Amino acid sequence: MITTLGFLMMLAIIGLILLRRISPVVAFTTLPVVVCLLAGFNLGQIGEFIKAGLITVAPTAALFLFAILFFGIMRDRGLFDPLVNLLIRSTGGKPLAVALVTVLVTSVVHLDGVGAATFLLTIPALLPLYKRLNMSPAMLLCLVGTTAGVINMVPWGGTTARAAAVSGLDATELWLGLLPVQMVGLACMLGVATVLGLRAQRRQPMSLGAAATCDMDNLQTQNREFSLSPRELRYWLNVGLTAGILVCLFTGIFPLYACFMVGLGIALPLNFPSLDAQAERLKAHASDALQMVLVMMAAAVLLGVLSGAKMSDGMALALIDILPAGSAQYLHVIVGFFGVPLGMIFSPDAYYFALLPVIKDVAAAAGVPLEAVARAMLIGENTGFSISPVVPSVYLALALSGVELRKHMAYTFFWAWGVSLVMLVFAVATGAVQV
Repeated sequence: MITTLGFLMMLAIIGLILLRRISPVVAFTTLPVVVCLLAGFNLGQIGEFIKAGLITVAPTAALFLFAILFFGIMRDRGLFDPLVNLLIRSTGGKPLAVALVTVLVTSVVHLDGVGAATFLLTIPALLPLYKRLNMSPAMLLCLVGTTAGVINMVPWGGTTARAAAVSGLDATELWLGLLPVQMVGLACMLGVATVLGLRAQRRQPMSLGAAATCDMDNLQTQNREFSLSPRELRYWLNVGLTAGILVCLFTGIFPLYACFMVGLGIALPLNFPSLDAQAERLKAHASDALQMVLVMMAAAVLLGVLSGAKMSDGMALALIDILPAGSAQYLHVIVGFFGVPLGMIFSPDAYYFALLPVIKDVAAAAGVPLEAVARAMLIGENTGFSISPVVPSVYLALALSGVELRKHMAYTFFWAWGVSLVMLVFAVATGAVQV
C-alpha cells in the first residue's frame, strides 16, 4: 500500500505542478502528510519524518537565502556589467553565439562537480546578458542545467561517488568508461544550443548584434541607480569579496552556506553604510529569496516522507516487479532509458542507495558487469537532475534565474531526456555499457 501511495503522490505532485493547479509549497507540504495518514502513520511519526527532512535541507536553504541576497547586492552595484558588455561584444550580440558560449562556460565551471556552485557562478553572470538580448531565462536554465548534468559524472561528483560506493567499484575507473559518452553529450548540448539559439535569433526583428553594440552606452546607464564604475575602489573591493567566496567554493575550506552568510555581512556595510539603505536593499531582494526558501523548506517535507516512510525503497522494488520476464539482462538499460523521469521521482540518495542495489543484484544474476549497471544509471539520472523537484540545488537555480519550476520542467524535460538517450545509445554501441 505504501508503495502505491508513493507513486500516486509523486505523479500527483508532478502533474499538478505542471498543470499549474497547485503551487510547489502547497503540494510539498500537504500531499505527503495526507499520504502518510492514509498509510497509517501517526502524527508523531510524520513529525519525525519532517524533522529529518528539514535537518537535511537546512544548510542548503541557508545557502539559497544568503546567496540570493548577496548576488542581489552585487547586481545592484553593477558587478557583472563589464562581463556582460564583454560577452555582448565577443558574441556580436547574437543569440546563437550566446547559447554556445553558455554551454562551453558551464562545461568548464562544472568540472568541480558541485551543482550549487555552478549555478551560482554561471546564472548571475549570464542572466543580465540574456535579459539584455531579450532571450528567455528558461533557455539559460535549460542549457546550464543540462550541460551540468552531462559533466556531472566526473569521479569526484556526488552521484558517481554514490554509484561507486554501492557497486564497490573505483570511481575513477567507473568514470573513464564514461568520458567518451560525456564528449558525445557535450556535442549534443552544443547542438541543442544551436537549435535554441537560432530559434531565438529568428524571433528578433532586427540584428541583435547591431542593436546591442550601437546601444551599449545607453544600456550601461539605464536602470543603474546603484551601479558602480570599474574606476571606483569599491567596485574592486566587491570583485575581491566575490573572488574570495568563489575560492572558498572551489577549495571547500569553508562551508558553502557560511561563505555567503559572511559575504553578505561584509557586502552590506561595504556598499551601503547607512542602516536604512541596507534595510531597503534587503527588502528589495527579500521576496525572491524568501519565496525559494519557502519552496526548499516545503520540499524537506517531501524528502523526509519519501525516506522515513520507506516509500523510495518500496517504489524501487515495485519497478523491478513490473518488468517482463527475461528482461534481467537488459534491466539496467531499461532503467537508464527512463533515468530522467525516474530522477524526478527519486532523490539522488534514493536513486543510488535504494534503486541501484536492487537493479545491480538482478542484473548481476543475469551476468551483466557491475560497471555497466552503474554507468547506465549514471547517464540517465545525471542528465536530467536539474529538472527534478527532489534535488535541492534546483531551487537555487530557479531562484537565481527567476524561472518557475513548472515552466522549467516543461521547457527542459524533452531536451534533457533526448540528450540522455543519445548518450545511452552511444554507450551501448561502444561497449561502455554492456548488455
